[in-house]
Amino acid sequence: MITLTGLVAGYGKAGDILRGVDFTAPTAAITCIVGPNGAGKSTVLKVCSGLLDPRAGQVHIGGDEISGRSPGDILRQGVVQVPQHHGLFPTMTVRENVMLGAYTRRREKERNRRRYQEITEVFPLVAERAGDKAASLSGGQRRTVEFARALMLSPRVVLLDEPTLGLDPKACAQLGASIRALKDSDVTVLMVEQNVRFGLTLAEHAVVMESGRVLHTGDAKALLADPDMARLFFGAAPEHSEPS
Repeated sequence: MITLTGLVAGYGKAGDILRGVDFTAPTAAITCIVGPNGAGKSTVLKVCSGLLDPRAGQVHIGGDEISGRSPGDILRQGVVQVPQHHGLFPTMTVRENVMLGAYTRRREKERNRRRYQEITEVFPLVAERAGDKAASLSGGQRRTVEFARALMLSPRVVLLDEPTLGLDPKACAQLGASIRALKDSDVTVLMVEQNVRFGLTLAEHAVVMESGRVLHTGDAKALLADPDMARLFFGAAPEHSEPS
């Protein structure tokens, strides 16, 4: 479980982007943060991963406070972020890219070998394409390999920033299955998603943000079915679709 309390944060001398953010992302579930551009969604993830220090407030993983710690310390606490832009090394193989996820524990060779085998069971693509260069993968497949790499450290929390960015509908469907696989590995998933329908259909829990504040938290499916929210995000009555 990841809990944000009274979180205030911004960049440099600019004003606050986050203005007292409070919410909890339940354990081993998918929580999706939605809202308009500039709402502060990605800033939340940067604070959680240590890329941005909060000006006030706290972030807890379970009972451990992580706010204000370095990114390395937060990584060791079990929080891994998959960035918005694709981060694979294209000339390296799928296996090499996945193994890089355990770089901070690279001396634990037997542990990493076992962990890699466990991950191939969660993501069969990793075994099927192990020797292929990452450059040969489709967009959705690359995202899946990034998720596999994130699991190498056996994280408690995985942060996903706009996972569908730049992907076509077929790749998004594949991505939905991969995100569910993360959750099924007992990982708490906190994601920011501009494709609101995709994100809320996939998630169990939703957080709606606007202007650096939380407007609403609750069941993602109920939010997706709410006519007022549908008009806010889609300009129409809700339509039902499922990531496959």
